[in-house]
Amino acid sequence: MKAQTSQTRQSSVCQQCMIIRYFIATAVTIVVLALVASDDIKFLAMFTPERASVAIVVAGALMAVVKYWLWRRETSEQAFETD
Repeated sequence: MKAQTSQTRQSSVCQQCMIIRYFIATAVTIVVLALVASDDIKFLAMFTPERASVAIVVAGALMAVVKYWLWRRETSEQAFETD
């Protein structure tokens, strides 16, 4: 049995792995920014935990509305096709 080489094997990265990579890259960027900028980042004071939580809830609600709209559109198209 021959071992597959990396050239013949196609690999694709799953979506969860990409999300984890983006999260880690963002976290490292924030840490580097905090170490380099120190006292020069007073503009970041406007980002409070309360505002971040509100932004998360609003973004989640918007995504839910869009997903619901897409689902309704898809079901109506399927019902139209079966008629």
